[in-house]
Amino acid sequence: MNRPLSSDQLPAAPSRADFAWRDHWVMQHDGAGGQIGHPAAFRFLPWHGERPVFPWGLAVLDAGRWAVAGVAGSMTLAQSNQTVIGLSDDQGVSWRYVEVPNCSTRPMMLSNLGSGILSFMSSWSDEGNFRFYSHDHGATWERGDRLPPAPDGTQMDCEGNSLIDRDAAGNATVVAETGQTVSKGRLPQNPCCGCIRWSRDGGRTWGPVIWPQEWVWYDQFAGNRVERGVGEGALVRAANGSIVAAVRTDMPARYIPLHYDNFEGTAVSISTDEGASWGPLDFVFGPGRHHATLLRLPNDDLVLTVIRRLDFGAGDLATYRRGCDAVVSHDHGVTWDLEHRYVVDDFAALGTDRWFEVACGHQFSVSVGDGSVLTAYGNYRNAGALIRWRPAA
Repeated sequence: MNRPLSSDQLPAAPSRADFAWRDHWVMQHDGAGGQIGHPAAFRFLPWHGERPVFPWGLAVLDAGRWAVAGVAGSMTLAQSNQTVIGLSDDQGVSWRYVEVPNCSTRPMMLSNLGSGILSFMSSWSDEGNFRFYSHDHGATWERGDRLPPAPDGTQMDCEGNSLIDRDAAGNATVVAETGQTVSKGRLPQNPCCGCIRWSRDGGRTWGPVIWPQEWVWYDQFAGNRVERGVGEGALVRAANGSIVAAVRTDMPARYIPLHYDNFEGTAVSISTDEGASWGPLDFVFGPGRHHATLLRLPNDDLVLTVIRRLDFGAGDLATYRRGCDAVVSHDHGVTWDLEHRYVVDDFAALGTDRWFEVACGHQFSVSVGDGSVLTAYGNYRNAGALIRWRPAA
């Protein structure tokens, strides 16, 4: 007869870290049809009360302290949502949520401005977009002034990450962000109008909105030349001083009749004159991969991360895989190593009503400072996902 184990024979109870982070593999294409696995860590964000939390931004406060900006609630029932800021003091093992008063919109462009100041902007709001601020490392929040519209009166909506130049103390001296307006009419049949603006006081006031002409492109469909544009995007300062932008491209004209923005892609454009002019669009990812963020690693490589809402293979054939991907540039954004693309996370999206239905979105990545990357995205089948991973040297 088996006897029960005594207390000193029982295995040790798992720590909180064991419950939080689990082993994960980030797969990297090897350029020859195979993949290489890199060890990583994965976890879902804890729920806020009875509601899952979907992330829209990340910030590193200092060593081991992170913040995530998200929405507690539903991707479809926006009226019941609550904007929250998640704070972790132990590298993502445990989280506590702070509710942002009088805010239920998606918190875009979360930024650490230095000296304990965090900021994000509301976006896609009927009442206009506002900048929100915390002066105590995210513990309390207040709403600032309404952000000004573009010169033509249309609203500038943003998603991605800001360019932030800092002084020796780590305080923001220049903030720039890309976004979009609908200055030429309703999407998607009309082009999205990609724009950029600059602030020198932490986002409280902004210079004029500028629409770079280099971000307008044209597609051919059914014998017609169709104007297309770009929208939301990410900015980063490369080690050589250039400013690199990764912007979300309009869907190719052949997909306009489907009226579904999953068919948009990602292109990179570079400025060598502080944003006065921009290089031509380099279409890094075609339809299905967008919501870009850009970051610079300690070794000066640039990492571009995107959500994978659709996975096109040869021609117009698509798989049922969803998740998020990344590519690295070793030359300040001029070229991107697509042959050695990283599959940061991957899951099967079976059972959708339509083959191009959304199942994930809105990713954000930051450099943690030790050569590793923290990526967050919305896995709509579950909740917000976090992956800590390291690009190969």
